Amino acid sequence: MNAPLTGIRVIEFCRGAAGAYCGMLLADMGADVIMVDDPVDDISNEYQSTIGESAQVGLRRNKRSVALDLLTLEGRSLAHTLVRGADVVIECLPPGTLARAGLGYDALLAVQPHLVYVSISAFGQDGPRSVPQPGVPALEALRGMLGAVPSGAEPPRDLPIADLAAGLYAAFSVSAALVAAKQQGVGVHIDVPMLGATLAIAALRAGDAGAEAAHRAGLVPAAAMAGSEAGDAAQVDAELSAVTRQRRALADAAGHGKVSPLAVPLPGEGERFGGPSAPWPTFRARDGYFGMDLDVQTHWEAICALVHRVDLLDDPRFSSARERARHQAALRDVLEAVFVLDDRDVWLARLVAVGVPCTEISTYSRVLSDPQVAHMGWVRPMVLPSGETTHTIVSPVRLNGQSPVTRLDPPAPGAHTGDIIAELDAELDAGPGASEVPVDISVRTSSS
Repeated sequence: MNAPLTGIRVIEFCRGAAGAYCGMLLADMGADVIMVDDPVDDISNEYQSTIGESAQVGLRRNKRSVALDLLTLEGRSLAHTLVRGADVVIECLPPGTLARAGLGYDALLAVQPHLVYVSISAFGQDGPRSVPQPGVPALEALRGMLGAVPSGAEPPRDLPIADLAAGLYAAFSVSAALVAAKQQGVGVHIDVPMLGATLAIAALRAGDAGAEAAHRAGLVPAAAMAGSEAGDAAQVDAELSAVTRQRRALADAAGHGKVSPLAVPLPGEGERFGGPSAPWPTFRARDGYFGMDLDVQTHWEAICALVHRVDLLDDPRFSSARERARHQAALRDVLEAVFVLDDRDVWLARLVAVGVPCTEISTYSRVLSDPQVAHMGWVRPMVLPSGETTHTIVSPVRLNGQSPVTRLDPPAPGAHTGDIIAELDAELDAGPGASEVPVDISVRTSSS
């Protein structure tokens, strides 16, 4: 039973860590995961990834690889043949990429009716951000929102939270969909947006700050937030801010609240930031932090020219993305010596002008204000056991375009004890085999 997904075949069409991580999790559970690689791709060359090379290669474990050129008729034909014998397809590409190659969900469903097809993207398959914007970093809204400092004054560690969160949500959703496919004989299209997945896990950390952020973003009415009259919006703001400030002060006094909950200082690093890879590290300007791409060689050359340090191009420590990752601390010191001379917005404007993808450090409130969040409807009301109404981030996953239904609000301890015991008694009275019949608890418990 150490390989419960034995017999399940997964076809992986992915560029990026999120889809590869999902595929690796399924492969670890015994699935036969076949990666569709580009014939001219070489993962040892310069690459665009949110993680380092060794980690990127590690995501290929327990998988097999086939090289297909999907731009050719032969490549697409072979891909269709692969899918005919598959149970799952994972795609982690800009929305519509595979569909234009004749490998979208609707097209593949015709050859494999019970196919579980999961699409992982930055913002989801539809909505105002679903279409990639040239020159705009795909996940700019995510930068720093897991940091405990609401102003974005401190940078996050370069851990690919969005990729990992989306990969986990995708793998879990695929496992659940496989059960339904076996029972009902029909497939499903699963939409996993990295933005929604990251918001969902960040909500566990945000607490009152997240509730305040949702209110300020216009997603939650003031009256619903505080249980007061709508005209008391200013008082609500003041009360929420006071509570949040008090809790943050307590956290700071206890030695917490300074970094992301997932950020653990490396030995000798103190509270310096930066992960094991060079892509999208954060740098300190005069008035705050910003992130930029150091992975692509042309971007690195543009940066060196911008800061008038073309001599760095001859420095062996920074000759490639791999070397820049290995010497990131030294690289940060060299660049920050220049960056601290001007404000963040000045540097962002200069970087955009020379074609280097960059972004300011975002905040939870700013992310919730993004129109994609409202389009997806991720912020929903929730009634606490005390009777108070608050708001939460619901499941970001969509199944055939529909979000899972939140059937029950959080119960008080033991709230359903009577109902559950009654159900157990009824099953015992019915005799052997009765437990094999599914019991719809949701209907009965919703009124208790």
